[in-house]
Amino acid sequence: ATTRRDVTGRPIGVIGVGQDITSRKQIEQEKSRIAQELQTFINTANAPIFGCDALGLVNEWNNKAHEITGYPKEEVLGKNLVQVYITKEFRASVKQVLDDAFKGLETANFEFALFTKDNKRVEVLLNATT
Repeated sequence: ATTRRDVTGRPIGVIGVGQDITSRKQIEQEKSRIAQELQTFINTANAPIFGCDALGLVNEWNNKAHEITGYPKEEVLGKNLVQVYITKEFRASVKQVLDDAFKGLETANFEFALFTKDNKRVEVLLNATT
């Protein structure tokens, strides 16, 4: 808003400029709805879903991953997936699959083992997509 003044410089009103942002707000709401829907899909999927950042730190861990491993999401977030949870003999190959995914190379049906919270070995079939 800008002050309107008379010829002597005394304020006599204000001028405001507005713009219709209805469609922008609708788009933001739709994006939020879709993001929530996708998060619900990830959390309730009947398969373990995990995500890692470029450093290999866990940034996604769904309910099925928790159920299979015994590790809740809060406990694994920010930890190095390969170094902490993958069995030693598969660390290099799982790291390579994850590195390839960051380069845009997908891997299908890659088998590896990981540790559960009670130190049991679980065999997992991984499909890494970009």
